[in-house]
Amino acid sequence: MNRIHTYFLILFLTCLSQSGVSPLQAQEVNEGPVTIGLLLPDHSHKAVIRAAELALKEANQSGGYQGREFRLVVRTAEGFWGAGSKESVSLVYEDRVRAIVGSLDGRNGHLAEQVATKSHLAYVETWATEPTLSQAFVPWFTRLVPNDTQQAEALASVIQKQGGGSTAMLYSPDDYDCRYAVKSLQKALAKKDISAMEIPAGPGSEATELARTIRDAGIQHLVLPYSSALTEQLAALLQSGNPAPHLYGTLHMLMDLEAQSLSLNNYEGAILVASPHAHILSGQLFMKAWYEEYGNKPTQRQVYVYDAFITVVEAIRKAGLLREDISQCLLESDFTGLASGPVSYDALGNRQNAVSLVKVENGYLVPHGNTP
Repeated sequence: MNRIHTYFLILFLTCLSQSGVSPLQAQEVNEGPVTIGLLLPDHSHKAVIRAAELALKEANQSGGYQGREFRLVVRTAEGFWGAGSKESVSLVYEDRVRAIVGSLDGRNGHLAEQVATKSHLAYVETWATEPTLSQAFVPWFTRLVPNDTQQAEALASVIQKQGGGSTAMLYSPDDYDCRYAVKSLQKALAKKDISAMEIPAGPGSEATELARTIRDAGIQHLVLPYSSALTEQLAALLQSGNPAPHLYGTLHMLMDLEAQSLSLNNYEGAILVASPHAHILSGQLFMKAWYEEYGNKPTQRQVYVYDAFITVVEAIRKAGLLREDISQCLLESDFTGLASGPVSYDALGNRQNAVSLVKVENGYLVPHGNTP
């Protein structure tokens, strides 16, 4: 974090602390709707809002909170760097939300976490996987998606089971979240005595050159921490070769594929981190409700946001409206019947048993190994 970034963070947190309203004074709301915040990177992520709306619609149909309506408040972190703090502060003191669900990148996730810490407000992250978010020992933070360390350890185990050998990771040098994913992969592979080559793929990179580099190095296993038009072309080129390397993808890689409406045809045989919702009963029931509401299939990102709102609603119903009680309830409870499987957290707010793996077979995702 450079000096400019630090300045904006300190500025917003100072404004929060000097707002004249302490966390305890702002905790209880005795009338009107019970608001829950959704913090998004920018306005282009409107599809994610559908997941929150469906969760709260179902919650209100089942009685809301003691007859009071649950209401969604959406804010975005777009604009100058540090907007994540500003909008988080607005959710706390203007919108008086009981909790914040974030679907943010790692940088903005850290800013929202800082505000949650200052205000004693529960913050549930559903997109950022960067490990340090849960290393601050913040009791207000929980993460519904598997972090980079958890994903890396699962993928490293699969690579080892598939013979190990020459391994590589593609990465985008300018992507903050991608760099953290690669660091976690390197550590996990090193524990398995597998050395991994890092292959940068920045602006101007060409799929043909990357494919040649991979083939010349004799790479047997290639991990993709993200997906783009470039990785799509690269996967197609590698699959046409003989022998083709085994392909692996993180949760963000699959989320990127879905966001770009790309098919799985070029990733035949690839093993990916994914929500198990399509392969478990609770997830299939959710998919049915989703289809009846929207007429399509939910994405990975929508699944996790939906589950986050369901857990927040359950925590409010169980613990009441005090922010600290909601946070504690989220951290200590076992949630069942969720679309992505059962949810419980460790002391740092990481989801336990968070990783499930799927394999691409004939263009479809099928379970690989155990699911929750």
